Amino acid sequence: MSEPSEEALELCRLDAGPLGELELEVPAARQAITPASRVTLETLAEHAGLFAGRGVDWGCGVGALCVAAARIPAVEGVLGLELDPRDVPIARANAARNGVADEVQVFVADSFRVRDPAGRAALEGLRGRLDFLVANPPASRSGDGLDWRREVLRGARELLVPGAPVLLQISYQYSLARIAGLAEDVSGYTYAGELGSSEWVPFDQRRADLSRQLVDYAAVEEQGGLPYTFAEGLDARAALARFRSSGASPLSKWQVHLYRRA
Repeated sequence: MSEPSEEALELCRLDAGPLGELELEVPAARQAITPASRVTLETLAEHAGLFAGRGVDWGCGVGALCVAAARIPAVEGVLGLELDPRDVPIARANAARNGVADEVQVFVADSFRVRDPAGRAALEGLRGRLDFLVANPPASRSGDGLDWRREVLRGARELLVPGAPVLLQISYQYSLARIAGLAEDVSGYTYAGELGSSEWVPFDQRRADLSRQLVDYAAVEEQGGLPYTFAEGLDARAALARFRSSGASPLSKWQVHLYRRA
């Protein structure tokens, strides 16, 4: 087992609808439960009937989705994969706090490359037998912003059984054409539609990472790529121009989409 986290933790309570309330300890100095995390959790709970057997939570953080998925009666176990080693002991403790320690395993992993031998064996044991996958990935740092989602789909392809559901959080701004097109970018999947969506939420475009992303997305459009979708029908180029002239941040909303292993 990992050593307990040395970070200061605070208790966070999340309503998981039919799956009940979750009590999670989260790092006080980091935003471990983001708006994207919340809408993904709410969607998972609302569509709990999609999930059964054994699954993987890619990029599980402090374990919110792992714990929620493990509470679904038809789910037998969830394997959490997390890049940040600080979050792994917190996720394990949160599974115990919520009564699902026997159903949840969490390991440090760079995408699907698990560092711990026991974790590698556990993931290898799911090859061709994985019944579902959930993921709330970050935006990629270059290109059109969806490279991490493609990584999730590519890495899971040989693990999933035919028909297995894949729940992915993907912001509205990427546009439905690009979101649905992920199933063409990575063969072996079908796109099954949007399952959950938040209200419009503000992006603080002054943040360095978001400013860089908007510039990148405008460049994708300039090079002939598919347009993005911001508030009022603005594409990325128009959203960038508005921000530069007025300081107004474009708006988007968090969404959750379903794919299935073909």
